Amino acid sequence: MKRFLHQATLAVAVSAMAATLPSSLAPMRAQAQPLLLSQNVNFQAPDVTAPTSRQGGTHRGSKLCPAGLSITPLVPPTNIGLTLTESPTIFVYVPQTSAKIEFTVLNDKEEDVVYEKTFKLDKSGIVGVTIPAMGKNKSLEVGKRYVWSFSLVCDPEDRSGDLVVKGFVQRIEPQATLKSDLANADQITRLNVYAKNGIWYETLATLAQMRRQTPGDARLTAKWTQLLESQGLESVAAQPLLVQPL
Repeated sequence: MKRFLHQATLAVAVSAMAATLPSSLAPMRAQAQPLLLSQNVNFQAPDVTAPTSRQGGTHRGSKLCPAGLSITPLVPPTNIGLTLTESPTIFVYVPQTSAKIEFTVLNDKEEDVVYEKTFKLDKSGIVGVTIPAMGKNKSLEVGKRYVWSFSLVCDPEDRSGDLVVKGFVQRIEPQATLKSDLANADQITRLNVYAKNGIWYETLATLAQMRRQTPGDARLTAKWTQLLESQGLESVAAQPLLVQPL
């Protein structure tokens, strides 16, 4: 009888352990396999600098540009970003305005125009303009630095009153390891590779493309906000991402 009671007690104890074991292990399994999209974009700024620090532009006031109107370029605090392509996308925040916006790319000495485009926006937000690939004569060359600017044409009769912000872009040749990491990689992998290697313009453009593809994804919105805040752009991090001008 005692032997029977002992066996019964042991069976109950084993059953209780089996019942509680899966629930205690479930959180551990979830922590061991986190989603990549839940991780922050860890942008590693390269050791490059530009002649002037990044700053947003504020206008003194005119018919098309009310006083206090400001635009903010999306570029690291060094005011320069790297790219691997001859046709990077440059982003800027523009408030509500009826003024035309002029985008210009010049060589490092600001003597020769590489590309220029004029467009208008019907609402405020962050917009990206892509420098097109234009062949050998007008493309961004490897190893060279270029100056870009966004100008709000506040008074077409007096361009001295333009509201202007400037930044720099430098194209580099990717090393073999970077090429290998990017080869056949999916979007999230490419995003992390660009950020890890300090390639600013592709980091921002890739994340912007992902957000446009799935605009309701809160994880991508959080990654975008975190990336901009990490570069001191918290003032525009929550602004809507607009469709690129044609």
